[in-house]
Amino acid sequence: MRVSSAPRRRFVCLLALLAVSGLAAAANAQPVEDEESPVPPQVQAAVDKALAWLAKEQKSDGSWEQGGGSSTAVPALAVKAFLARGHVPGQGPYGEVLNKGIDYVLSVQQEEGLLSKGKSGNASMYEHGICTAMLGEAYGMVDDARKAKVEKALAKAVKLILDAQKLEKKTDKMHRGGWRYTPDAGDSDISVTGWQLMGLRAAANCGATVPKEALDAGREYVRRCSVPGGGFTYMVRQRDPTPARTGTGILSLEMLGEHQSPEALAGGDFLLKNALTDPNEGFYYYGVYYVSQALNQLGGKYWERGYPNLRDALLAGQHGPG
Repeated sequence: MRVSSAPRRRFVCLLALLAVSGLAAAANAQPVEDEESPVPPQVQAAVDKALAWLAKEQKSDGSWEQGGGSSTAVPALAVKAFLARGHVPGQGPYGEVLNKGIDYVLSVQQEEGLLSKGKSGNASMYEHGICTAMLGEAYGMVDDARKAKVEKALAKAVKLILDAQKLEKKTDKMHRGGWRYTPDAGDSDISVTGWQLMGLRAAANCGATVPKEALDAGREYVRRCSVPGGGFTYMVRQRDPTPARTGTGILSLEMLGEHQSPEALAGGDFLLKNALTDPNEGFYYYGVYYVSQALNQLGGKYWERGYPNLRDALLAGQHGPG
């Protein structure tokens, strides 16, 4: 996923900060300021400052500046950032910010269900998976009128994901079970696959019909991307694991019920040996988003050793305006 442009990088950075803060707020929770919170006060303050900046940058149509072209992923990521802090659509200081962001994503859904303005290139299924995951998170918090719209949108979005997975993978049978850049792609990669699985999981939590065999096939594709020495690679049969890909693989297995699997634990060891340390490195913030959640899922030494470094690097990199 291309996140090198400045505006898009800011949004992924903010979401990474929220992920690494450990803010797993309940759906109807309000922001927590308790000194006993597991989230350190300086992290809460940094997140709140960032969200205030984000609210000021929202456009009148509910979207945000997106750098390399029109994107639904950026509004969806922005909404997820507010939700992660415990803010609720239609309530509190950011209620309308959330409503407008959700409405924008809903407004661009295409007839066949694609939650993206484009149908080609390397972004449409990224955007679709991110938007599906966001709508699944927001479903239980929006008002009744929006809930009906979100339910309809999710049904179409899930069907598109499932139909794309079922397509014959012409290039290699090892690609079966996964997804890539477009709904009609004949191959798969772990990055796009991770977002589709997150979207399906979120939709299933809202009551959408997601066949078990689809999740099983997705899990098996992810498993095939693991490498013997630890870590996960971009595609099956490659040998180039990175922290971002490994975080994706671990999180995918964990959220699909494969807790503490050998592949995930080996991936956790890989993450400890290959820590994300340079914010200027390509895909750093995208990596932090996935790695922080992977470490949290694994817990124990993985979280205790990995979390402080990610947290402190993000705090040090925050700009004055937020």
